[in-house]
Amino acid sequence: MNFLKIPWLELQLLLPLVGAVVAGSFSSAVRASRWTLGFMIVGMFISLGGLAANVIVQEPGRLVLGQFRLDGLVLPMLPVLSVLHFLSHLGTSKSRMTSQHCVAGLVSMGLTSAAVSCQSPWLFVGILYGMILLPLWDLKAQAQPIRGFVVYMIPVLALLALGWWSYDPLSRIWSMGFLGLALTIFGGIAPFHGWLPGLFQRASLGTAMLLVLPMVEVVGVLRFLIPQAPEWVLKVASVGCLVTAVYSAGMGIIQSDPRRFLAFLVLSQTSLVMFAVMMQSATSITAALCLWISVSISLAGLGFSIRALEDRFGRLSLREHHGHYDQVPGLAIGFLMAGLASVGFPGTIGFVPMELLVSSSAQQGLEFSIPLAFTSVLNGIAILRAYFALFTGKRPVTSVSLRMTLSERWGIVLIALLIFGAGWFSPSIVESRHRIAEQLLIGVGGRAAPAAELPIP
Repeated sequence: MNFLKIPWLELQLLLPLVGAVVAGSFSSAVRASRWTLGFMIVGMFISLGGLAANVIVQEPGRLVLGQFRLDGLVLPMLPVLSVLHFLSHLGTSKSRMTSQHCVAGLVSMGLTSAAVSCQSPWLFVGILYGMILLPLWDLKAQAQPIRGFVVYMIPVLALLALGWWSYDPLSRIWSMGFLGLALTIFGGIAPFHGWLPGLFQRASLGTAMLLVLPMVEVVGVLRFLIPQAPEWVLKVASVGCLVTAVYSAGMGIIQSDPRRFLAFLVLSQTSLVMFAVMMQSATSITAALCLWISVSISLAGLGFSIRALEDRFGRLSLREHHGHYDQVPGLAIGFLMAGLASVGFPGTIGFVPMELLVSSSAQQGLEFSIPLAFTSVLNGIAILRAYFALFTGKRPVTSVSLRMTLSERWGIVLIALLIFGAGWFSPSIVESRHRIAEQLLIGVGGRAAPAAELPIP
């Protein structure tokens, strides 16, 4: 069969849904988990195949299915999203694995792929509806209160529908305002961030991360908001995103619950991605697209380590030192490695994107670059504080073996390869993301910066 004629897009969208039906047909959680793992591995290869086919043909428009298209904006993200779902499933312990959990993971994988490749505003709204229902399902299954989540998500759903229903070229400001407010709440931008720490605490950690880390609101802003919204609206939104990033970084330092620490770190880093998108320069959007990749991978690795610790020791506190390094040194290394990568430590996948973000903010002035640097410092302090609390101090002795399982070892190895190996491909990734950024800006009035403006490493 001709490699270029394989229906990559159809497989990318339909395989997870087929997998969900198959996994749901098993009463045994073990069998459902194995089949789910297999479907996710095949999904990763399909996403890589679609990316390779696009590189060979160099015609993204070929990969089209109705209102879905694999263009240059999302093609590099599909393998990342597949890895994110794979790590989420791999990090779920056998004691918590159920057939319903497997089905939810595969459905989330299909919805996320559909959201980032969707070209229709109404269809995008419908997919977001489905993504919001999955955490509700998880909260109900664990008999956790849903009021805090519902209070924020009902306005999101209403504003999304109202934004597209009221669209009119003569009153564009209203529809764009509704849409922008909906994506702001969904992205957790202050003061609409209250639902996110609560979701991380009450829902399973995997479910919370699969809703937040794909950052589908970035696609909504780039595809449906930036081409239509007035420039001053985006400037105001960028200030809100930067304030959220600084505030969340500070909140992360003082948390006593590892899940709340992770929630505020995730909120701070995703807000930086949105901030970079809203600044509307070629360099900043390039930084945003690169950060989108690096933040998703590194924070997925951090969540993987925290979940593995909870499976062994239960819910921990950051107010005391637990000294778990001797028992699980691999998880300690994975935690520190992923945490430092998320804040742009040299040599990791996050280093070049953070450098690009600093460069773009410096072009805007000190009022942007100083808070940005302050955010990185605070996030770094929060990560080191959490590491020392969890892995250093007293050395507890247990009567049972707490060694890493085979799946956890494979997960840490995969995270390490992605965090350090992706650095070798940074120049080509930055170059391709910069081309996409220029194309996006040309679509909103030719504000693209010349290629010489971009400091390609």
